[in-house]
Amino acid sequence: MSAAGFARNATRSLRIIALPLAPPRNVNGKAVEQLTYYHFVTQTDSKRSNGWTKWAVAKASDAWAGLGKAEEGTWKRKTFLYGERLVDRLDFEELALKSLDPSLAPKISNIVPGAQESEPQSTPVIPMVYPSSVCSAPISHLHSLLEKRAPRHKKGFLMWLIISPFTAPFMIVPVIPNLPFFFCVWRSWSHYRAYKATQYLEGYLQHGAIVPEASPELDVIYAKYAPAPPASEKSSPSSEEAKSSPSSEAPTSAPSASLLLTKEAVPELERTLGLPEDSTFAADMYRALEQARLRLEGSARK
Repeated sequence: MSAAGFARNATRSLRIIALPLAPPRNVNGKAVEQLTYYHFVTQTDSKRSNGWTKWAVAKASDAWAGLGKAEEGTWKRKTFLYGERLVDRLDFEELALKSLDPSLAPKISNIVPGAQESEPQSTPVIPMVYPSSVCSAPISHLHSLLEKRAPRHKKGFLMWLIISPFTAPFMIVPVIPNLPFFFCVWRSWSHYRAYKATQYLEGYLQHGAIVPEASPELDVIYAKYAPAPPASEKSSPSSEEAKSSPSSEAPTSAPSASLLLTKEAVPELERTLGLPEDSTFAADMYRALEQARLRLEGSARK
């Protein structure tokens, strides 16, 4: 996709950017999962956003930012630093899904036959930009992610909602606010947003409204910033050593999976995709790459 293509997509109310982080995981020779970071770009429209929800989120964000500005060593500053570390441990998939605000995206009713069939409506098309060199089936990977995450976020939403009333005794602690209660409410809200996003995206997938668009620009970036193979995979035993070694007859294990991108690719990705100035893409992408690295290392040790 050319730069002009990115500009055209930027005018649409929703654009999905699919960035694979690691090669597909194979089970019995079949690719079942591929760690992918999804970034959702929506146009800000105050008329379509929920007023009270926007106000509550803004107030909570301002309050949290205020804790970060407190002096070092105070309980406010310590709470802020601990909370930031906690966010980094949350699955990057959850953080990506909850960032999608369906109120700012196309209405799914536009493509579902209903009572307003007499009013002609154009079918919305949601482009999903992806690098075809490292991802051959972007729609199936997105569908697999939604199937996996939806029940998890529904369960998390209900669980944290039920737990929150039991934090009421902490209200008797003077000076310090009831942090356990706010944490439970925040986790419940986060899971709820992620769950609603899965339902929204699944509805569009069922009606074929999400259209993959291969991007040659992303292919170039993936080729440019591909990590170098490990030293153990670069060197191979000589033919004489292979013949003399008794273990050479045993089947060798497949090389361990590695990331498809290095962190140095993030700034160029941000520039190429033409993201808004206030986008959290860079921080979210760094977090996703680090979590993907840790998961791959964990799988290799098993």
